[in-house]
Amino acid sequence: MKKMKSILLTLVLIFPVIAAFAQTDSTTIYYRGIDNDNIRTICNLSDIQIEKIFCKDTLLRGKVFNVIIKEFKKGKIRSVKNLNIDKLIERYKMINITDKVGFGNSTDSLTLSFAGILKEKIFKLKIDYPGIGFKQELKGQSNYLLRVANSCSDNKIRIPINTEYPILAYTPPFDTGTGIKSYCMLGEENVLDWFNKFKIKHYYIIYLEIK
Repeated sequence: MKKMKSILLTLVLIFPVIAAFAQTDSTTIYYRGIDNDNIRTICNLSDIQIEKIFCKDTLLRGKVFNVIIKEFKKGKIRSVKNLNIDKLIERYKMINITDKVGFGNSTDSLTLSFAGILKEKIFKLKIDYPGIGFKQELKGQSNYLLRVANSCSDNKIRIPINTEYPILAYTPPFDTGTGIKSYCMLGEENVLDWFNKFKIKHYYIIYLEIK
């Protein structure tokens, strides 16, 4: 009996340490398109662009998913739009809204949706969290595409925690000069180098910050 109590006491003492080490410093997010064929057709005909990110890492329960949009011109950051989700939570600290803007303590997954349409050279972007939405306006042209920022074909990426990480881009294609224009080639290079390597004069990068 004494030995059993000793074992239980040891487990109680080391459990917080184990839990601390279990906190992850990175996670995997998945990209999702539109599953319904009819909705996909309607979006294509209406020039509506939609991208979704999905996370099922339950170690992130209680964390918020902040979005930051940076505008680049000739390789330099010209504007920054920060949703400041943590400040939103602080503003409404009397109400627990983490499950609306992040990974809720009672949920098994989180999906963020990014949908937009170009009207008169303004891309009207809607960012939808589980319980709240945000609207942003980006400058664009008919050849700008909302797409994965740092991959050409993979539907998932590993991203760090507590760090801004590029997940999506709103950008024109790379003109190869041979009559072929490519969005895919952009995803193989660092988003900060798109002007130097591809001469993309203007584009937006959407960053995710999990904290």
